[in-house]
Amino acid sequence: MRRVLLASLTTLAVLAALPALAESPEGVRHAAWQVCLDEAFAEQIRTTSRSFAATKAVSTCRDREEAYLGVLAGSPLLDGDDVTRIRPALVARARDRLMGERRFSAL
Repeated sequence: MRRVLLASLTTLAVLAALPALAESPEGVRHAAWQVCLDEAFAEQIRTTSRSFAATKAVSTCRDREEAYLGVLAGSPLLDGDDVTRIRPALVARARDRLMGERRFSAL
């Protein structure tokens, strides 16, 4: 269990640094995903609750999320298993960001 948690923390640390490289393929895909999330959330929040709007935005932008995760899986720093393992935490953080909540857990 500790190994999995330690590997997840390392992977998340790498992922946190990647968006800072805005000109990289990872940064471009991450930015496109975030813009999609923000726009979809803004559209949904007009008529629904924050929670539903965030959930709907995540599902609406699934194609951009997959493009971002695909480019991460092809990077030399991560492999497909790493991306699959951290995807739930990454999506939860995106949803929490939309709702204005901070995630304090290690993931």
